[in-house]
Amino acid sequence: MTETELHRLTEDGRRLVGESFMQGEAAITDEQLTEYVEPMPGRPTADLDRIDSAVEQVLEEYPEYDTAIDGALAEEIHRGLDITRRTAGDPGLWHWLAVVRYPDLVRHRWEYRSEEAMREKFLGAGSDLYSNAIHRLWWIAELTSRGDDYSTTDAVFANQTMVNKVFDRWFARYQPAVRAMCNELADEPSRVIDETTRRFNHALTNVQLEGLSENEAREMIRQIVAESR
Repeated sequence: MTETELHRLTEDGRRLVGESFMQGEAAITDEQLTEYVEPMPGRPTADLDRIDSAVEQVLEEYPEYDTAIDGALAEEIHRGLDITRRTAGDPGLWHWLAVVRYPDLVRHRWEYRSEEAMREKFLGAGSDLYSNAIHRLWWIAELTSRGDDYSTTDAVFANQTMVNKVFDRWFARYQPAVRAMCNELADEPSRVIDETTRRFNHALTNVQLEGLSENEAREMIRQIVAESR
């Protein structure tokens, strides 16, 4: 295993990402990037060779825009980027990974539909868990794995309705609620997943999310699921 130092794309570097780059019609040169790529605070490292291999395999084996790419990569990206949540909270890291390290992966996974939508896949991140193409894979794996057990992560990515409805809600970063929700909805149809996540989100206007244990969240969700069927 080779540890590679992680970098971040500066805010000014975001200006390099134009429509032609997002469509794959133009490249950003190393000379252009020099001024806008800088080391991460604390100089964290990661096993990017592992992620390189996984990405190369996905590009060869999966057709463009196949949603199964997410499930094929999430565990490898999470294991390769063995970083703290503090490090993961820096949007510049995800911008560097998407724009500099793995732009072909972003374009292979996400069809260009509009500049706004594609810009989100390259330059989203921060508080929006669902936006950046690589940031979302790491965070969903981080919130759903238990040590070396990625079975819940795999189950989530096997159901795109679950990914869309759970991780696009504001409670999505609270791990006890996410785990309870994913486990209780694993075998439910899309209609129930949609209704349950919407109603749970609304119920949290009267309940302090951070005060809920996983079991307490599970009981709330079970009741909502039963009423939503």
